[in-house]
Amino acid sequence: MVKKEQQPELFFVRVKDPVEVRRNILETLKEIVEVLQRFEKFKQLRHEKIEKISHLRVLLRQANKMLGEMRSKLPQTNLRAAASREPAQKIHHRKKKKGKSAEEKAPQKREMTEVEKLESELNAIESKLKSLT
Repeated sequence: MVKKEQQPELFFVRVKDPVEVRRNILETLKEIVEVLQRFEKFKQLRHEKIEKISHLRVLLRQANKMLGEMRSKLPQTNLRAAASREPAQKIHHRKKKKGKSAEEKAPQKREMTEVEKLESELNAIESKLKSLT
């Protein structure tokens, strides 16, 4: 039994207008990266929404607990408050100026997010496209 080493056969294909083919490939890659960026932003927004909903649930539980404690401490009476039909007074809300917190003032060192990585890839692809034109 003699084993022959199988060498892969090499095929060469001539590509007409290789610059145009490369440009098309890079433009397609650019579109793919843009879609991935939009998807990452969507994932981030969905994650933030879930966090905010869970935080709201915690706040509601705390408020209900406090309301229950308050009702238990108030005296029991048979009196009902008379419903008044007076026009509501206009309430002017003052906008509070929010000062920058210590977290916002200090620059944060962190790893690049997936969106930032995709943006850097997109910039690299765009620079390659510009060099072809």
